[in-house]
Order: sequence, then C-alpha cells, then structure tokens
Amino acid sequence: MASAYRSVAALLVSVFLLLSGNGLLLTIIPLGARAHGHSEIEIGFLGSAYFVGMLIGAVINPAAVRRSGHARAYTASVALAVIATLGFAVFHQPWAWILFRGVLGFCFAGLYATVESWLQGKSENAVRGRVLAAYSVVQYAGWAVGNQLIGLDEPTSFTLFSGAAALLAAAILPVMITNEDPPERPASPELPLRWLWRTSPIGIVGVFLIGAANGPFWSLTPIYAAGIGLTSGEVGTFMTMLTIGSALLQIPIGRLSDRTDRRAVLVGLVVATGLIELFLALAGPLPRMLLYGVGLAIGSVLATQYYVLVSHVNDRSGPERAVGVAAVLLLAYCVGAIAGPVTAGYAMSKLGPGGLHVHNAVVHAVLAAYVIWRMLAASAPPATVSAAPARSPN
Repeated sequence: MASAYRSVAALLVSVFLLLSGNGLLLTIIPLGARAHGHSEIEIGFLGSAYFVGMLIGAVINPAAVRRSGHARAYTASVALAVIATLGFAVFHQPWAWILFRGVLGFCFAGLYATVESWLQGKSENAVRGRVLAAYSVVQYAGWAVGNQLIGLDEPTSFTLFSGAAALLAAAILPVMITNEDPPERPASPELPLRWLWRTSPIGIVGVFLIGAANGPFWSLTPIYAAGIGLTSGEVGTFMTMLTIGSALLQIPIGRLSDRTDRRAVLVGLVVATGLIELFLALAGPLPRMLLYGVGLAIGSVLATQYYVLVSHVNDRSGPERAVGVAAVLLLAYCVGAIAGPVTAGYAMSKLGPGGLHVHNAVVHAVLAAYVIWRMLAASAPPATVSAAPARSPN
C-alpha cells in the first residue's frame, strides 16, 4: 500500500495546489457575480457553463493524452486555466464570466481525467478504493485551504483572482520535477461508451445523477448561504466546513468499499445525504454552529459517492481502458451537472434558498432507487479484493 502512495505522491501534491486555487474560485465566482449584479438565473448558467466546458473537455481529452502523454496534457490544461482565471478580474459582464467559467470547465475536465486515469493506471483493484480516497482527501483539503483565502479581500478583487491563478500555476511544478513515470499512453483515444454501458450501466446512470446533484450543490451553495443571511466571511467558513467534511470519511469509506459491495456503500451514502438535505430544506433558520455542523455532515456523505462508484466501475475495466473510462464517466457527470444548476436555480427562484436542497433530495432519491434496483438485478463484482478484472455485469 505504501508503494502505491509513493508512486503518486508528486501528483497528489500537484492536485493539492490545483484544488486550492479551484477552491478559492468555487467561492469567489458566484459571490463576485452576485456583487456585480448578475441574476440568480445567470449565476445558475455560470455553474452550467462550467460543466458544458467539462463535457467538451471530456470528449477531447483522451486524444490529447494519447498524442502528448499524461504530463504534457496536464500542463497544457493548467496553463489555459490560469489565463481564464485572470479573465474574471478584467471583464465583469455576465457573458464574459459564463465564457471564462466554461473555459475553466474545459481545463478541469482534462485535469481530472488525466489525474484519475494516472491514478487508475498506478493502482490495483485491491487498493483502488483507498488510493482514490487519498486523492479525494487531498482535493478537499485543497478546497478547504482555498475557501479560507476569501477573507483576504473582496470577492471581486484582482488580489483573489490573481492568487487563484498563482496556485494553479504552481501545480505544474511537482508533476514536472518528479522522477516517477506516468502510465503508458492509451492505445486508442476512443470513448468506450457502448462497451461501458454493457459492462456497467450503473456507472453511467449513477454518475449522471451524482453530477445532477453535485453540480448545483457546489456552484449554488454560496448563494444558498448568502440567501439565509450569512456574511461573506461566514459563507467562506460554511464552505470550508463542507470541504473538511468531504475529506473526513474518504479513507474509512474507501477501505469499507474495498471489502464489501461498493453499491451497498453507495446506497447508504445517498440515503444519508437525502435525509440531511430534507432537514436543511425544512428546518428553517439554524444557529451558526449547528449550520456548520450540518455542513460538515452533508459534506462527509456527499463527497464520497463519486469515487465509490468510480472504483466499482474500474473494478471491471482494467488499466488499459483507464483514460477512456475516466472520460466517459466525466462526460456522464457533466451532462447531469449541466442541467442541475439550471433546474436547481429555478427551484431556488420559486422556493427560496432551500429549493437547492429540495432539488437535490429528489435527485438522491432517484439515485438510491436505481442502485437498489441494479443490486437486485445483478450480483456484486468479485474484483474488489483482487487485481483480476471482473466480468459480470452490474
């Protein structure tokens, strides 16, 4: 297990820097848009534009990795993300921010698919859940650090956007100086969509629904928090509690999912998330400390779902398909996350800030029902405890 961590250590350091910058952007972009007078629907389109960009990037990235290799594709994506980040500080019109948000989505599609295929290529099935859990912990630690930087200046300031750009740029360094080799370039850039649907339909449908909930959750939660009366500093604290919570259970859930049916673990996480969302939607105003505690709780069960499901899918696919599978899953996630912020923004315009949690509770109810149906239709894969690829469909 230690050797598996050592082989991706530099990559994880790079991810921490990358997500520190993105964590700051995650908070200052919607708050900055609100300060510039953008409407809630326009802010919802900001979230959707990010995932439109990710969808395009998910289609293009496999060919880029095949042509240039993991490290060069990663570096190119970071460089473009830095340029887009600085654009927010120069142009304030809604159309410009939607465009730059879309470019960031395109870049992060390449970054996530490259990083996750890199990790998949360096880990065996028996430890995959824990390796991805460590990756997720690093992501949310970076987000937590980034969210705390909002207190340095106003969310519309050049200081914060240039700081985010600097963190993104610094993420190039660990990948460039490491002596660990990246995985082999994929033999084919094609997206194995039909193959993956036949092999693991729960992967495509499940990731789509997770995207439909996670997209609005992360893009509209700052607006929810401001709408219930939190100051900018308190919004940053609430987002930090969400990200700390997101890291809390990653290793325990990853270890549990390596030892049992990952789908059963997923159902438990989804049901717990839906119950907390119903509480937030119905409870009314909460004391700040209680609200922060609920944020910690929902982050801990929401953020673990994606990687439990990704590990389940990759138990079946093998390292030779890692880039293509990562891109297909990201594509399905993006389709859900494109629609999610718009429908959730509409729910918030009709129901108030709590409409966000009503929307997501419905999505999680559908996800839990689908996974349970698939569990009744097919047995769990045997590959969660060995390096051999599973063959039975789920």
